Amino acid sequence: MRKIQIKERILALRIPQRLKVLLRPWPRLRNLVNTWPKLILLFIAAFIFLYYPLGAMVSENIDKTTNYEFHKKGSQSATIGAMAFLIRREVYDKSWTPSLPFVFPASMLDNMPSFQLGLMSSIGTLSKALAQRIDMLSQEESPLQTAAELLQYPGTIWMFSPDNNLVPAPSSNSQYRRARKQLQNYNRDLAEGQAVFITKAEDLSYFLKAIQKDLAKSSRKLETQIREHSTDFYDGKADDVFYYEQGKLYAYYLLLKALGTDYKETILQHNIYQPWTSLLKTLENASLLSPTIVRNGELDSLTAPNHLASLGYFNHKAIALLQNMQAMLNRPQTQGIAK
Repeated sequence: MRKIQIKERILALRIPQRLKVLLRPWPRLRNLVNTWPKLILLFIAAFIFLYYPLGAMVSENIDKTTNYEFHKKGSQSATIGAMAFLIRREVYDKSWTPSLPFVFPASMLDNMPSFQLGLMSSIGTLSKALAQRIDMLSQEESPLQTAAELLQYPGTIWMFSPDNNLVPAPSSNSQYRRARKQLQNYNRDLAEGQAVFITKAEDLSYFLKAIQKDLAKSSRKLETQIREHSTDFYDGKADDVFYYEQGKLYAYYLLLKALGTDYKETILQHNIYQPWTSLLKTLENASLLSPTIVRNGELDSLTAPNHLASLGYFNHKAIALLQNMQAMLNRPQTQGIAK
């Protein structure tokens, strides 16, 4: 009696005859999924192996478009507008991938998240410098200062605090959306005359100094990765470092292009137009590097390239140009010819 009951239960688990008919062209598959548990397991396996790879391929979008133009609208700042535009592009128009949990296919990506983190890092650095310099005499916290604080928020938080996974925390993209709103508010204040965007030479020099210091950190990071891992058979972290630093350089390219619009008269007055355009070209060339596979080969290798060194070259050149322009901006202008 017990054997008959067990046999009836096994038969109940078998897939319907209609599904068997559908699987008739594939006899091996039909024999493999002759019960519901096997069919469910096969479906789960197929879902995992298709959902993540295909979803990640669709999600990956490292946008290195360089032909954007940023123009001033009245008394508004083109630089502030460029920051708001980049935040919208990366957070609203695309997925903010660095903070996505494992349930999303894009969580498998590492190049795009690294690029986005580097890009947002540059926006945070320049926004902080702008807030410190332009709003240094402000009695109250302005929208620019609020935006700069929000842009210092870690980019990898989805729902919980990194210090305690049980404590809820604001997500990174929600903080960046708030920062974009504050940037728009600041530009609105400029348009209404409630704030002033100062365009003196010493202010421009201050911003270039902040960018130079940030790129110096990038230089040390690239050099450390090359020194410690270029002899490895395969450097699995090279692509993360490459795309993070390239994201920073790409963002600085667009931000400096916009900053050049805000400080056009200052640039021409202090005769730094030529090094300025050379700087933009250097950053654009760095942004357009697109290796199929990022390699961190030995520097004297005949077969293995070193893409970190290539990026480091443009990074070093940008630092030198920034230093040169700072010196020219800080140089006292001749008022007349001494007799």
